[in-house]
Amino acid sequence: MRIDITVKPLMLLLLMVAASQAALGASNLPSGMENPLPLSYPDLASAPAPSWLAEGMRATYSVIASTADSEYSENIEWTTGSPGYGLSQVDVVALEEGVAATHTQPYAPDAQGAMRKLVGFGSVVPEGCGDFWASPEALKMIPEMAGERLTVQRLPATVGGEEHHAIRFDYRNDGLEMALVYDLASGLLLYHAVDYHSVGTAGGAATGSRSTSAIYELKNLREVKVPWADGSVPSWLEEGETSYYQGQSQIQIQGAAPSASPLAVQTTVGDVHHRFVEAGEETFTQEAAAQPYVYTVYGVCQLMGGFIPPEAGSLGTGVVDVDPDTGMRVSVVQNDETVIVVEMTNQVDFREVFTYDPTGRLVSIRQEYNPDVITSSGFGSVRVVLLQLAG
Repeated sequence: MRIDITVKPLMLLLLMVAASQAALGASNLPSGMENPLPLSYPDLASAPAPSWLAEGMRATYSVIASTADSEYSENIEWTTGSPGYGLSQVDVVALEEGVAATHTQPYAPDAQGAMRKLVGFGSVVPEGCGDFWASPEALKMIPEMAGERLTVQRLPATVGGEEHHAIRFDYRNDGLEMALVYDLASGLLLYHAVDYHSVGTAGGAATGSRSTSAIYELKNLREVKVPWADGSVPSWLEEGETSYYQGQSQIQIQGAAPSASPLAVQTTVGDVHHRFVEAGEETFTQEAAAQPYVYTVYGVCQLMGGFIPPEAGSLGTGVVDVDPDTGMRVSVVQNDETVIVVEMTNQVDFREVFTYDPTGRLVSIRQEYNPDVITSSGFGSVRVVLLQLAG
């Protein structure tokens, strides 16, 4: 048996036009306790990491995702859906004492076809089984099987035109179906698919349903050279420390007066490690008191992170990295005794600037979307988001 893992260009084009941030945010690569592999095979949690795993490794996946909601009224089913296409990048920002700290950044294309960042998040996972890898030594010891809830197969797989000898895991449980395909030689995750279906009931009768589907296919694996990777976690970072950023989101539509709405972000430091810290982020807007709490990590080997190693102050300016998949270019644009300024841009219509003080503390964030959206009448809007450290 052979599986050919390809994403049809026409489907990608159609979904790109209809890209939905909600759909892309509905599912992610299995991480931590969301990955069923360590639950089924506990030895993976203590297994050796793949030989290629290192700080700075970045895996990029092409993503097709969709959500569908249905409401039942008498004998009629009303259905709404939201498809989306994008990319998901996972960076290894720290390795320490048998665990890996990773940061996942989803991207979605805009009307110009350029990639823009969505809400990212962090994970802390065993070195033997992470967001996009599993120990090849452990995988080779797993036997094939065919059960009611788990099927394991060894088979050839084609991903991106390359042949792989792979192992495939298919899980089924209470409306959830999940497939994970790993390269047996390297342990690299080649393909991931998830399909979840839930039904709401009232008085014993079904009132509606919700379906979420996503397909991830490996697009690229490369090492990002972070110039401050040999640095350290700033000494001022302590568990429980809270930082509060205040600012606004301003929108300027061509031919109209600008409008602004207040915005705030609170970050709280959790466990502090030698190479990374765990943290939580909450966003407060005018529309809602608070958006969902986001768990994340800040690592020494990270670009555009929640801190920068103080050792970065001794470096110069210039381009740090240009990502071949998202088009994002990261540069140090200012570095002196007062600030370290790092810029990320898709080189088309999105720009983000992080400013750090000499101790490595993030003191401001600026995002520019130009144009942000283009109206049906052809007018474009410009959106600028600015946050300043308040305490």
